[in-house]
This record gives sequence, structure tokens and C-alpha cells, in this order.
Amino acid sequence: MCGICGFKSKKARHPDNVIRNMTDTLTRRGPDDQGFYRDGLVSFGMRRLSIIDIEGGKQPIFNEDRSIAVVCNGEIYNYKSLRDHLVSKGHVFATRSDTEVIVHLYEEYGDNFVEKLDGMFAFAIHDRVKKRILLGRDRLGIKPLFISNNKDAIVFGSEIKAILRHGSVSRSIDTAAMDQFFAYTYIPQPRTIYADIKKVPPATIVSIEQDNSVIYHTYWHLNARIDNSLNPSEWVKRCETVLQAAVESHLVSDVPVGAFLSGGIDSSLVVSMMAAARSDPVDTFTVGFDINDSSLLDERQYARELAKKYGLRHHEILVKPDFENIAHEIVDAFDEPFADDSVVPTYYVCKATSNQVKVAMSGLGGDELFAGYARHLGLLVGEHYRRIPTFAHELLVKPLVTRLRARSKNSHFVDRLKRFVRSGRLPSHERYQDTLSSLPSQERMRLYQEPILKGIDTKRTEEIITNRRVWQDSLPLLESALRLDISTYLVDDVLALTDRLSMWHSLEVRVPFLDHRVVEMAAAMPPQLKIHGYKQKYVLRRVAEKWVPKSILNHRKQGFEAPMGRWLAGPLKSMMEKYLNKRDLTRQGLFNPVQIGKLIAEHDNGRRKNNKILFSLLMFQLWLEKNETNIT
Repeated sequence: MCGICGFKSKKARHPDNVIRNMTDTLTRRGPDDQGFYRDGLVSFGMRRLSIIDIEGGKQPIFNEDRSIAVVCNGEIYNYKSLRDHLVSKGHVFATRSDTEVIVHLYEEYGDNFVEKLDGMFAFAIHDRVKKRILLGRDRLGIKPLFISNNKDAIVFGSEIKAILRHGSVSRSIDTAAMDQFFAYTYIPQPRTIYADIKKVPPATIVSIEQDNSVIYHTYWHLNARIDNSLNPSEWVKRCETVLQAAVESHLVSDVPVGAFLSGGIDSSLVVSMMAAARSDPVDTFTVGFDINDSSLLDERQYARELAKKYGLRHHEILVKPDFENIAHEIVDAFDEPFADDSVVPTYYVCKATSNQVKVAMSGLGGDELFAGYARHLGLLVGEHYRRIPTFAHELLVKPLVTRLRARSKNSHFVDRLKRFVRSGRLPSHERYQDTLSSLPSQERMRLYQEPILKGIDTKRTEEIITNRRVWQDSLPLLESALRLDISTYLVDDVLALTDRLSMWHSLEVRVPFLDHRVVEMAAAMPPQLKIHGYKQKYVLRRVAEKWVPKSILNHRKQGFEAPMGRWLAGPLKSMMEKYLNKRDLTRQGLFNPVQIGKLIAEHDNGRRKNNKILFSLLMFQLWLEKNETNIT
């Protein structure tokens, strides 16, 4: 696991210190080692977190005649079988590193070699003979990769900060990306907050040719067809078999592999399968929060039950969250605005775990694959709601729900009910977009001052969700939503969150639910086996019945999030007033201070739960304070 960066100059050769300065920004991703490569106008750099072949896996790694060089961030889980295959074809290996299979596979199979890799990765290959660079990112986008193509150079890196350090890349803000952030709390690929920097999409290879042309190719699509040939019991068995194989494959390592254990179904199932595959106890980590707030996630009692069942070496860490103290670290970790409030517990979990192990398994992905979120159930319930007479909606339900006040600034129920009724008569894809958005487009427009509005098209922001090809008649409604989640929310929110904060603490996190075979299996599962009646994650729960205590199966699902609604009206109120005050907003010229003042007042008096948009505004201001930028 490491951070990689590099560039190809289009004009003059850059000084040696450029790649070194870029690589220095990635030290947290790889504190154990560093490596550099230079050939003419091409420079690579890497920082390494040593996991496999600790002594011999120094990068860059070459083929036999050193005509091909590679740097890689990630892990190739099937590298041993690939190595055996390549040795049988005459390739000679110099290390035991998983990264070395990449150069020999490229020699043997060309660009198509990437289809043989099982793992999470972002790599860069330089082919001296063909005078080209090949970049690649794993199928689900578990590991990040950014790129900038400007007049001076083509620059890439695991993080935006490395690209900015090159010196040739403009810091101008992309206002379209800014609106996407305020709609969804993250910026969906391929945009970033910077107009000149883009995210390389998942399952994509990018070839940079001798003439500096840049060609993108998608090598994998999630196009599994729904398979109705199996009965529910057969699906349970298939799901268990595929997931168990993924967990076992993800155990490959030359250092101990621990696990996050939240006490929910997904992480409990992963840990149970880890325990079955290993002879020594699994180190598991659960964070409890020392705070008088029952709404903050705390599932320690369930984690303890699983630890007792499997004889785990269980670690509980009690922390007192202090967002003001860690806010600037979080901004530094992301390099662009990001406002999923799960950043708070995730920061502390990663920090505590990294003190004990270098690698941790996670149950991330289970909700996206098997329909675990409230919005998934709401999408189906909404189809029934649309059938009620219009007069009942307009004259009875809508007025009644609109007048409801939030029971507490921490309660999701009233907010979700209002959203449900507000969009209840819309087509399904528009209802789903409204569920995901912090503010409807007409309200979001009021956030901005007039000059900013010229660069924003809210319809295009909404079309990220409403106009995706996955909303197609050939797929059931729920499956369309899940595949949309995988290509948007999962990659640019959940996985980005996990990668940035784990690597900020030099911790590798592995996600067996996102092994592409598990993803393809889940995509083929009939949606009525994901939500059966009103029971979510039906098949996965049946798998878990064999592995985890009943208490874990039956307790109420809790999201991994902070009580941001209450914090913004309480301990973070002074921080919000500091960064969202009328005087500074007016001077800044981006946002409408009157509208923001209204959002704050609504939230404070309980009339409306505005924590998502207020936290987004706060995080944007924190980011802007730390970054010198221009508005495009």
C-alpha cells in the first residue's frame, strides 16, 4: 500500500526536486519507504506502507531488462497464482512483491492484463520501448487516482495535493463541481473542486502516448443480468460461498490483518469469516464515544458478543469526539470539500486502529450491494404512495407533514418524512435524487451570489443521478438504484472517506464486500431477495444467521455518523458563526448571507433539519481558508 505520483513533461525536462516535492506530500500514505524513477521527460514517485515482501518490495519495480517500470498503490490479492502462471511462461521475478506481477503481466498480455488482477489498486507503468505511460484504477474505485492534462505536463497522483505541488496546475475552482458538492456533500467523478484536475473513473486505464495524447478505456462494466433460476436457499448458499472466498483472499499479508468491528451485520460477518479462516485470534477494533448523546453510534455491546463467540483479541477504544480539534486535519486529508459527517467517527476509528495494526478489514459495501439504506426501502414504498389520489396528497398529507417540527435536532425521522412527501409525486428517479440531495435545486440556487450563478447549471447537477444509464427499463427499480449507488455514492463518498482518513493515519483498509465477484453476484440477485417484504438485506441476513449472534441480527440498524444536527446548534455553533457570518460571506462574494442566515435560524429553532447543507457550508469554508483558489 502506498501513494504514487508522476508526470510527463510536454516541453523541457523538470528539475529533480519536482517529483521529490510531489512525493513528499504522500508521506502519510507510505511512511516506510520511498522510491523514484526518471527516464527523459517521465518521472514517477512513490511512498510505501510495507505490507507484502517487506524487505524486497521496494518500488519502482522493473521487468527483466528494465524496459518496463511500475509503481502501484494497493494490493493484488491473487498475485501468487499470477506469479506461478507467469513463471511457467518463462518470466523471471526479482522480488516476492505483489506489484511485480504487473510488469510481467503487461509484458505478456499488453493493456488487457488489468482484467486478470483481483484487488484494489492504482498503478502507473512506463514502457520505455513504446514510449508510453499506462495508468489504471481498480474496478470499484477503492483506490484513488487523479490526473491533470495542461499545457506543460500530464500530471497524476493518488491525492490532489501531489498534483498541485507540481507547479503547473491551476487552482481555479470549478463552479459546477461546487454545486455538485452542495447537492450531495461530495463531488462525483470525474470532477474535482479544481477545474484542471479530474478523477480517473473506476475500472479505467489511461494511456499517455508518445505524442501526449491521452486515451481512456473502461475495462469492466457491472452488467450482470438478474438470475431468477435459483431459489432463496440456493442464493443464501451462493452468497455465503462467494463472500467467504473473498474474505479469505483478502487475508494475504506479511503483517497482521485486523478488522473494524462495529457490531452491525456486515462487519460482524466479515470478522466471523476471518476467524474461521485463521488459526490465531483476529485483532478487532471498536470505538465507543465518551459523550452524553445516545444517538451517536455505539455498538460495543454487540461487538463484545461476537468477540466472545470467536475468541477475538478485541480492543475497545473510548474517545471524546472534538470536531473543532480535528477539522483542519480532515480538510488536509481530502484536499477538496467533503461533508459526509461520518468523517468524525471514521477519523477516530482509523486513528485508534492504526496504533495497533497496519491493515484492517471493513464491512463497507454491504449496504450498497444488498439494499441496507432507508432510502432503498423508501424508493419501493414511494411507488405505493404515488397511487394515492392527488387531492389526498395536496390537501391532507402534504400540509400536515409540512407543519411538523423536528422532534430533536438529531432526529432523522421528520426530515425523511418531509422529503418523502415533498417528492412523493415525482417519477422514481427524481424522487431518488431528492432523497440524496442536501437541498432541492431551487433552494440551492439561493445559496449563491449572482456572479457565481453564471457558472452553475443545477439541472446538470441533478442529472448525475436522474440521467444515468442505469435507470433503464430492463432492470428492476431497486437494482437500478443500487447500481447507481455503486457508481456514485459508494466510490466518491464511502470509499473516498475510508481511503483518505485511513491513509491519513497510515492504515490500509480492505473491503471484501467489494471484491468484484461479490459485486457481480449481488447484482445478479433478484431484488426481492434484497428487500423481502419490508426486511432489508434479506439474503445477507440469512447468511449471517449461521455466523453471528441473534442479538446482532435483531438490533436496530445505526448509521456510522455523527449527531451533526445537535452539534451545529450546540458545541459547534460558535465555529459555524465564525465561518458563516454575514460580514465575511459578503466580502467573499460566493454565497448569499441572507439565505444562509435563514438556514441557520430554521435549524436553530427546530423548524427544519438543515445540518447537511450547513455542515457542507462549514467544510467548504474551512477548505477555502486553507487553499488559495480562483473562481472559474
